[in-house]
Amino acid sequence: MKSPIPGWTDAKFKGWIISLLRRGTMRYPPRNDALRAAKTEKKINEKTGRMAQHYKCTGCNVEFTAKGVVVDHIEPVIPVNGTFTTWDEYIDRMFCPVENLQVLCSTCHDVKSNEERQQRKIK
Repeated sequence: MKSPIPGWTDAKFKGWIISLLRRGTMRYPPRNDALRAAKTEKKINEKTGRMAQHYKCTGCNVEFTAKGVVVDHIEPVIPVNGTFTTWDEYIDRMFCPVENLQVLCSTCHDVKSNEERQQRKIK
């Protein structure tokens, strides 16, 4: 996609569009359904000493507060066996049904993302 903004590279424009789409997923109902399904209980947050809602990580089955979890795509938005194809495919994969979403703690998410990144480099 060519950048329509003078002085912006195509990569900068593409990154800006992706950032807007990612922020849009914060209000996407299936994302919130996945988060709601991972809720466990409200209990004392060990870091702050205050009551906080906790969520169970699908990867390690440990409970974390909202700041410690990420809603992750089970099937990645950019396939590990390929590269970016079209904006339509990217949007379809990003705004997917709840069945393709899982709640992971930051550590499990980082491990999964790094593995996917490595697989992309091999292909």
